[in-house]
Amino acid sequence: MSPKFSATYQNADNQNAYFRYANGFRIPQASRLYMLSTNNSAFTLDPETTDTFEVGYKLSGDNTQFEAAVYHMIIDDTIVRRTIEGGANDGDRYYVNGGKTLHQGVEVSVDHQFNKEFGARLAYSYSEHTYDNDDVYGNNEQAEAPNHLANLRLTYKPSKLPGLTTMFEVEHVGDYWMDDKNTRTYDGYTVGHLKATYDASDRLSFNAKLNNITDEIYAESATYGYGKEKYTPAAPRQLFVGLEYKL
Repeated sequence: MSPKFSATYQNADNQNAYFRYANGFRIPQASRLYMLSTNNSAFTLDPETTDTFEVGYKLSGDNTQFEAAVYHMIIDDTIVRRTIEGGANDGDRYYVNGGKTLHQGVEVSVDHQFNKEFGARLAYSYSEHTYDNDDVYGNNEQAEAPNHLANLRLTYKPSKLPGLTTMFEVEHVGDYWMDDKNTRTYDGYTVGHLKATYDASDRLSFNAKLNNITDEIYAESATYGYGKEKYTPAAPRQLFVGLEYKL
C-alpha cells in the first residue's frame, strides 16, 4: 500500500496553494540483482521506499503564469553502489541497500507573454541530494546531482509572417560531484539552442533546429572511479532541418 494525500486552497480565481504527501516504492533494476556481491554468493536487494512532502503555489494571470514549490523527500533502503578494494576482485562494483538519502529543493518557473509576438519562460531549481549517515559516504552529496538547474526560453512569432515560430533556449547545469566520496567535481555547462517552425499550410510545415550554437565542448555526464575521470562528451554544434506533410 502506498498512501497519498493532497490538499488545495484556492484564495482567488487565478491562484492557489497546495500540499502533497506521497509514499511510494521502487523495485531494484534486474541488472543490479545479478551484479557481484562481496563474497561472490547470491544476495537480494529490497525495494527503496519514499516519503515525499511538497508545498506549492500557482498563479495564472492574463499574460503571466507563475509556479513555485518546495519539496522534501526521504528514501529508505536506498540502493547504493559499493566498490571492492583489494583482493582478487579489487575494483569490482556491486549494489546493496544502504540507509537513508535526503532530497530537498526549491523549484520556480515564470511564463510571461509580453505581447502577441514576444514571450519568455524561465525555470530554475535548487536541490540537494545527500546521504544520511551512510556507512561509507557519511553525509556526502550524491554523485552527478547538480544543485543548480536553469532553463530560459524566448519565443518570437512575427505578426508579419503568420505560421512562423522561433525560439532561443539557454540551458544551464551547475557543478556537481563526480563520485560519491566527493573527491572530484565537474564545472557543469551552459549551452544555447535555436529552433524554428513554419506552418506553410494546414498540411505542410517546416522545422529547423540548431543545437549548441557556440559549439561548446562539454560533457553530458562526468564520473570518477577506478582512479580515473570518465566523461561522456556532448554533441558539437548540430543543424537539423525537416518537413512534415499530413495526408
